[in-house]
Amino acid sequence: MTHSFTPEQFRQVLGQYPTGVVVVTAVIPDEPPAALTIGSFSSVSLEPPLVAFYPSTGSRTWPKIQAQGRFCINVLGADQEGLCRVFASKSIDKFDGVTWHPSPNGSPILDGAVAWIDCDVDDVQTLGDHFLVIGRVNALETATGGLPLLFFRGGYGRFLPSSLAASESALAGYLPVVEAVRSELESVANDCGTECNLAAHTRDEFIVLAGAGSPASPRFGGPTRVGRRLPYLAPIGTTLAAWGDSGDVERWTSSIGHESDDGVSQWHDVLRLVRRRGYVIGRGETPYAAMEKAIDSRGGEVADPTLLDALSEVRKTMLDQPTLESPNETYDIRSLSVPIFLADGRVVQMGLYGLRSDMLGETAQYCAQRLLEASHRCTEILGGTLPADFPVLARPGASYR
Repeated sequence: MTHSFTPEQFRQVLGQYPTGVVVVTAVIPDEPPAALTIGSFSSVSLEPPLVAFYPSTGSRTWPKIQAQGRFCINVLGADQEGLCRVFASKSIDKFDGVTWHPSPNGSPILDGAVAWIDCDVDDVQTLGDHFLVIGRVNALETATGGLPLLFFRGGYGRFLPSSLAASESALAGYLPVVEAVRSELESVANDCGTECNLAAHTRDEFIVLAGAGSPASPRFGGPTRVGRRLPYLAPIGTTLAAWGDSGDVERWTSSIGHESDDGVSQWHDVLRLVRRRGYVIGRGETPYAAMEKAIDSRGGEVADPTLLDALSEVRKTMLDQPTLESPNETYDIRSLSVPIFLADGRVVQMGLYGLRSDMLGETAQYCAQRLLEASHRCTEILGGTLPADFPVLARPGASYR
């Protein structure tokens, strides 16, 4: 017996089942490439290798793709929701500004896609208000190793493995910290005229929890986004490692070669210096620019190989930690960071980012002192305890050496 239901109810109930999101692409002679966003893709057979998807019978794009007899399935990454919406639009040239390269059969492979599957049209059948398209797979590859984009209950999202879910749960515990120090974060950003961030780390990731202000130099674009994730590896999170335990420091220095130009022993010296004066200086306009470019262009992998290479160059510049003793000398300073100590023993990092490559010594001294003042004040607000050897606040106008 068939019970009655509305199309809206059908859509709502079926929406409880999450689906992946793919973009079907093909090259069209004498026209821009064609693309079709699909949320109903599945594998069909291993022998022979077949896949399927269901375009609407009202689609104006599918007939163009069908006429070519071949197409490429692009599995979108979790960070490609914007691209998904572009290809779901009725734009005439959906590929305007989109970077891609050809598959073995010539169809577009979208840069940043998690995986791609190159197919020939094997069969097409009409089923209700959709076509059933069967594609015979000729070639396929996993591209980035990132997480896929999902469609669920009318919205887009991502799958969160249990290990990452544990990480997200741990980060939720920092929300009261963010609220408690937000006004100080904004005050430091205003006083120093640049972006000020609050960050913490899980076992393997350095994560920006909050931010205020804007960069002093427009070359680095907008402020660092809250939620940015980086590998917790030297030199990222130096102040966190400086007050970490031996196991934490060992993980943090795991990417450094013992025989490299910036060996582990040298970085232990840097950590001792940071503990002695309370802050760390990030230096090097060129390596910092390369690092930002690597962050912006990476796929779904946090520890992208290109990013790791860029971090190694930043490390080399940071081995030389200037004393800031000359008020009229200029210094190439990209970042300044201090620790904040929480009541439960955890440490978070407050840092200025986007500083100038020609900063006067007196300005750098002021920013370092202002951060140390914030470290003392925020630690007190949060009920934490400063280490016995942590630098005392200097008198007004003095610098930290």
